[in-house]
Amino acid sequence: MKTTIIIIISLFTISCSQNSFKLVKTYEKLHNLHDIEGAMSLYHNEIEFELVGTWIKSGKEEIRELEEWDGALNSNLKFESIYVKGDSVFCKVIEKNDWFKAVGIQQIIHDPTIFIVSNGLIKKIIANPTKEVGEQIGSKIGSIYSWSNVTNDNTINDLIKDGEFIYSEESAKKWLKLLKRWNDYNTENKND
Repeated sequence: MKTTIIIIISLFTISCSQNSFKLVKTYEKLHNLHDIEGAMSLYHNEIEFELVGTWIKSGKEEIRELEEWDGALNSNLKFESIYVKGDSVFCKVIEKNDWFKAVGIQQIIHDPTIFIVSNGLIKKIIANPTKEVGEQIGSKIGSIYSWSNVTNDNTINDLIKDGEFIYSEESAKKWLKLLKRWNDYNTENKND
């Protein structure tokens, strides 16, 4: 009897681990297809996403804004070194998008990223960006603010409030237009 119970528990654990792995891989695929509704269907109602040291977003409304932002910026995620432990999936996430590309950042890495699964849905994401990511982005934002002061282009004030990015499809599109102007200005003044 004890052996049967241990086997059943082991099979259940393996099954849960496989389901969690499949859930996270499905999320990666849907995110990269910019299937916002599909990605949203994988989130628990009490979803929380923490970008360690930067922000915490809670609830499906805030997560939808992130998904819409990522879709508008052509975000692409690549999950590597995936392993499952209990109700958590650990991996290294390599992220590329048009915002990073526009500011000269090839990719950013979140390592580790942890997906916590509850009742077959993603309940929490904890992404740990590398120190270099924060420094790179901070440097670029500083340069954009300096440019905006020189050119009197105040668009950035509509995109960052109280030191935080505003995440939405609309703000992502405004960012891309702003970054084009910033790059054009830098290109023109580089030749002078």
